Amino acid sequence: MYPTFARRRFTACALALAGVLAAGITAPVTDARADGSGAQAPTVTRAIALPGKQAYPESMATDPRTGDLYITSFATGAVYRAPAGRTEATVFLPQGTDGRTQAMGTEVDAHGRLWVDDADGVTVYDTADGTRLARFLSPTPGKSLLDDLDLTPDGTAYITDSLRMLVYRLPATTIEHTISTGGTATLVTGFDLNNVIAPHPEGAITLNGIESDPTGKYLITVDMASGDLFRLAPATGGIHKLTVTGGSPVSADGLLWEKDTLWAVQFGSDSISRLTLSADRTRASVASHFTDAALEHPTALLRRDGSLHVLRSQFGSATLDLPFSVARVSGI
Repeated sequence: MYPTFARRRFTACALALAGVLAAGITAPVTDARADGSGAQAPTVTRAIALPGKQAYPESMATDPRTGDLYITSFATGAVYRAPAGRTEATVFLPQGTDGRTQAMGTEVDAHGRLWVDDADGVTVYDTADGTRLARFLSPTPGKSLLDDLDLTPDGTAYITDSLRMLVYRLPATTIEHTISTGGTATLVTGFDLNNVIAPHPEGAITLNGIESDPTGKYLITVDMASGDLFRLAPATGGIHKLTVTGGSPVSADGLLWEKDTLWAVQFGSDSISRLTLSADRTRASVASHFTDAALEHPTALLRRDGSLHVLRSQFGSATLDLPFSVARVSGI
C-alpha cells in the first residue's frame, strides 16, 4: 500500500527507537508544564484540515509575505494551500503535477516562490498561479531521496539527501539564473556527512530536517537513524556533531530553530523535544519532551499565529483519523 520510501521511513524510525531502548534511556511523557508549575498540560487540537483520504502530509511552509500555508503530500505528490485565517486547505498543485508522485520538503522564499522536494529533484513554482519556474536535479537520480530543505537569508538553498548522506547547496546566483531561463540545473554537494554519520543498515533514512539560524551563519541538520545533530558552517564547510545532554537521542524528522531553542518533532515516538543550544551551537540540552498519541506521527513543525503547529502524517497508522490535518499544540 505504501511507497518504498515510506517503508524506509518506518524502518528508520524503528531502528532509532530500538537504539533508545537498548541504551536504557526513556524520555518522560509530559503531564504538566516543563517548569513544574502544575499548570494545565499541553493540548493538541486540529487547526487546519486537509482534503482527501490519501494526503499523508510530509512538510509545510509559510509564505512570509501573505501568511498562506503550503503542505506537501508524501503519498500523492500534491501540494495543498491554506490561506491565512482559514481552517481548511485546498489543492494548489494536484497529484501527479510534473510527474511527481511524492512530495517531501517545502519552503516559500522571499519572492513568493514555492519550493517542493521529490525523491530526485526540487521544483520551484510561482505561488500566484502555480507556474513551474525551474527544476534542480539530483546528480544521482534513482539513488537519492531529497527530504528537507531550508533557505538562508542570502538566498542560498540547502537540501538534505537522506539516502546519500549529503547536503546539496544552491547559491542564489544559480537559482536566479535558472529561474530566469526557465530551465534546469544539477544540484552540487555542499556538505558530505558520509564520514561523520554513524554506520547504518543499507537503505536507511539518515539526514532529514535542516534549519538555518536567522543570520545564515550556521545550519543544523539531523540524522534520523541515530538521533545525532550536526552543525554546518557554510563559510568554512565545517561539520560539527553536537553534544546532546539531558535526554534520549533526538531521532527527529522536522526541526524549528528559534533563537537559542531548537524544536524537534519525532515521528516514531509521537513527541516534540525542546532543546537549548549553546552560544557556539556545538552543544544542546533537552529542556523538555512532550509525548502524545494525538500527534499522530509528526513530520514537521513551525510557528504560526504565535503557536506551534505540527503536521500529523499518520504514516503507518492502522486506523486513519480523517481528515488529515495540521495540529495546534498549546501550552508547550
